[in-house]
Amino acid sequence: MPRPADPRLRERLLDAATVEFAASGYGGATLDAIAARADVTKGGLYFHFAGKEELFFAVLDHWRERRRRVLRVPVAGAEPAAVTLRAFLAAYVAFHFREPAAAWLQRVLTTELRSGFTARLREDDRQERRWLRAHVRELLVLGAQDGSLSCGDPALAAFLLTGSVIGVIEQWQTAAADVEAHCHEEHLAAALVAPFATGTGSERSRAGDTTAFRDLPEA
Repeated sequence: MPRPADPRLRERLLDAATVEFAASGYGGATLDAIAARADVTKGGLYFHFAGKEELFFAVLDHWRERRRRVLRVPVAGAEPAAVTLRAFLAAYVAFHFREPAAAWLQRVLTTELRSGFTARLREDDRQERRWLRAHVRELLVLGAQDGSLSCGDPALAAFLLTGSVIGVIEQWQTAAADVEAHCHEEHLAAALVAPFATGTGSERSRAGDTTAFRDLPEA
C-alpha cells in the first residue's frame, strides 16, 4: 500500500535547501545533500522541483515573501513618516540579524551574479533592491509632505540609505564579532534617519534625536 503524501514535504525541502544553499553556495550545494537534509529520496525532491535552479528560485521566493510580510509598511499618516521610516529600516535589519539564512542567501545570490549566473537571477536581485529603495523613497517623500523629513533628492537619499542598510548586514555577516557592539537595529535606524529628520511634528518623531545611541560602546 503506497504511503500517503506528506503535506509538509515541500516546506521541508525549502527549509533543507535554505540551509544547504546558505552553507555551500549555489555551486557547492547538491540535490543529494538537500534530499538527505529533508530526509526524503531524491525522487521525492524531483516530485516537487525539476532541478537545482528551480529549487533555488523557490527558496529565494519563499524568503522574499516572508520578508515582505514581516516588513509591510504601516498605513501612511498613522505616524510621522520619520517614525515609520526608522521603524521600517530597523525591522529590515532585525529580520536579517534574526534570520541569518536569509541574509546568507542574499550573499549567495550576489556572489553568483558576479560569476555571471542567469539573467533571471540578475533580475531577481534588482527587483529586491528596487523594492527596498521604493519603500524608503516613498517614506522620504511622505516625510517631506508632513514636515518630519527633509532631503533635496528622495531618490538619491533612498539609494544612500538602502546602501547603508545592506552594508551593515554584509559587515555583520562577515565579521560579526567586530561590529556586534553597533548592531542594535533601533540605534542603527535612528542614526541613519537622523540626517534627514527635521525634529518637527509629533513628539513621537524622534528620528533626529541622537541621545538614543550615545551610550553605545566604542569600536
